[in-house]
Amino acid sequence: NPKILILCNDFPPINSIGSDRPYSWFKYFYKFGIEPIVITKNWETNGNDRRPLIKNTHSHLKTEFGEIIKTKTSHTISSKFQEVFGNKFLLLRQIITFIEMTLGFYIRKFDRHRSIYYEARKYIEKNEIDLVITTGEPFILFLYGHKLHKEFGVKWISDYRDGWYLNHKFGIQMINRDIANQKPSIIERLKENIIEKFTRKWEFFIEKKVSKTSSTIVTVDPELAGRLQLLLKKKVDVIYNGFWNYYDVKAPRSNTFKVVFNHTGTLAPGQELELFLDSILELFLDNKINETNFEFNLIGLEYFPDRMKRLLNYKPILNRLVFTTPRLSKDEATQRNLNADYLVNFTDPNLSAIYAKTYDYIACRKPI
Repeated sequence: NPKILILCNDFPPINSIGSDRPYSWFKYFYKFGIEPIVITKNWETNGNDRRPLIKNTHSHLKTEFGEIIKTKTSHTISSKFQEVFGNKFLLLRQIITFIEMTLGFYIRKFDRHRSIYYEARKYIEKNEIDLVITTGEPFILFLYGHKLHKEFGVKWISDYRDGWYLNHKFGIQMINRDIANQKPSIIERLKENIIEKFTRKWEFFIEKKVSKTSSTIVTVDPELAGRLQLLLKKKVDVIYNGFWNYYDVKAPRSNTFKVVFNHTGTLAPGQELELFLDSILELFLDNKINETNFEFNLIGLEYFPDRMKRLLNYKPILNRLVFTTPRLSKDEATQRNLNADYLVNFTDPNLSAIYAKTYDYIACRKPI
């Protein structure tokens, strides 16, 4: 049977959308006569913590589906610095982190994901592998696929769960303008932070270099595929995300007279939360809705302090109608969505996409 090495950062038991995709490959590849070997991190927590921990131990598990190799913690200067000083000397730690992010592509000691690469290399040295799949982010895993290809001649696939260069809003705007044969204004260019501009150009240089050696590029929806094709000048295939099964309500809510809207997860800068809040405020001021008949929940938003600022800086009067939660377990978040009337997805005028949470929403069988 063909053997496929899967390199991923997120994998169960960690609670993240990014863990479901590689886990689905691990769980179902064997049905097609394929032996998957997952190399990931040895997560100690389920991901509900602000900073999920990684065990400083190595494990190798063989199951009916395939093998899972879990690597131990890879310390860097910045992680050691934080252990010693905590949140002190923040500027110095940010400078060290920037150096690590920049040089980590070529200096392994600066790369906090390097244990995944070392384990993959060690496995290929002892076993025959037919294919390597790397799923990002972190996108440095694509560099690992590239290096393994160069050293061992093994074919590799880069799986984009999100854009790399296209993650940057400016990058998205540039691609949109390329499509329309437009150029960015001088003001837009001046708005760029010098460090961000350097980081974008450096990472885009790496992205173009490694994408040339990948056998196939895959991503999660046709919109992102089209942008990647334009950016990388290479065919991109689509493998959609999905959901495991339809969910069932365990404890129906008691107050059925209140209309409940839920949004789960983070908010990208381009997603127009304020537009929806303006609508709620208008209805509230017109006495069309109040705290007895309307509720909007932003589930898990407190896990993202920068995103919370957008809500905290808005109209305080809406605190009677709009609520947030810390990061919840997937089961608890799902139950809350099952008890909602509507589930909310915010769009981004710069980016059309099928967000991963959409599939969980579908599994709740609620209007979106």
